[in-house]
Amino acid sequence: MKHTLLCAVVSAALAAGTAAASETTLYGVLDYGMSLVNQHNTDGSRDNSAKMMSGQYIGSRFGLQGKESIGSGLTVGYVLEGGISADTGAMGQNGRLFGRDARLYIEGDFGHIGFGRMGSMVGGNGPYARFGHIVNAFSCGWGNVGGSLQVVSLGYEFIDNAVAYVTPKMGGVDAAFQYSFGSDSKSYGNGVEGKSSVERMYSAALRYQNETVLLVGGIESINQAQPAADKVGLDDAFSVNLGASWNAGWAKFYAYGQSFDSYAKAAKATMFGPAGGVDGYGVNVGAETKAHGGTVKASFGFGDFEGNVKKDQTMKTYQTAAGYTYSLSRCTTLYTAAGWIHNDYSAEVKGAEDVYEWIFGIVHKF
Repeated sequence: MKHTLLCAVVSAALAAGTAAASETTLYGVLDYGMSLVNQHNTDGSRDNSAKMMSGQYIGSRFGLQGKESIGSGLTVGYVLEGGISADTGAMGQNGRLFGRDARLYIEGDFGHIGFGRMGSMVGGNGPYARFGHIVNAFSCGWGNVGGSLQVVSLGYEFIDNAVAYVTPKMGGVDAAFQYSFGSDSKSYGNGVEGKSSVERMYSAALRYQNETVLLVGGIESINQAQPAADKVGLDDAFSVNLGASWNAGWAKFYAYGQSFDSYAKAAKATMFGPAGGVDGYGVNVGAETKAHGGTVKASFGFGDFEGNVKKDQTMKTYQTAAGYTYSLSRCTTLYTAAGWIHNDYSAEVKGAEDVYEWIFGIVHKF
């Protein structure tokens, strides 16, 4: 009798604990496709490739997320999300288990505050992104086709040791702030974040949004790791970013521009990174519209770069892209896109003069 009563009490306690715990959701994305590239180089050579790729349209990933109401209008939640190379099974983000997101957050009348590893504000990933996919028909890029990263600086997609705060919306306006005490622990190890020997980053953005229009402006700065940066003449990086989108009903239009100083590199597909860093600016405009049961996308970008120290080293890049998505179901989508990148270099620089790429693939979300 006593044993039966004890079991009943323990079972009831466990049931109560389970009911109070946050609900956990498992989710993920698998993106498989092909990339066909024809590249013409300034030395007259040509490179061709045909590759099976993962995450061209949407980064392949798996994740766990959950949240719990703790009273007084407060919610605590978490996200643990890992990127994967679905074609090989390898972990993404330099071998991290939860390389895309490892974050705890609290929400309430005061707004939202999050802690951990997260997507950067100027990048295109996670809830704090204010540019990237929000102001570009191709997000940061479908592989190397389209996207803002082909014509602007290359900061961080994801940052470690970070804190982010987003204000409540007032009249369609909110502000966001982000700080990383050490942007990439894989490059410097644990336990030294916050020191001048590691890269630290801060960013801030102001956004207005209603049903048809989005306007956003923001800054990003990277405090370069010392004394390594001084040895190559690399100053602290700074960028100013402006973006917009307009849903006209029959089509949606996008625009994004960035002016930057002292980033280590620029232009993702045909990377430009002279010693001492890069100064420059880039712009991208695009649109998408429904057609033949799917969505047609197009964009054009331009970037103008020069060495921060070696100012005789320059690159102008022109980019155009077109793509199409077609949903087979709520969870499964087909995609294809083609792009052309053309670069004009100064005499001191050698590289890819023209890059032609065609991609296609299938995405399944679960």
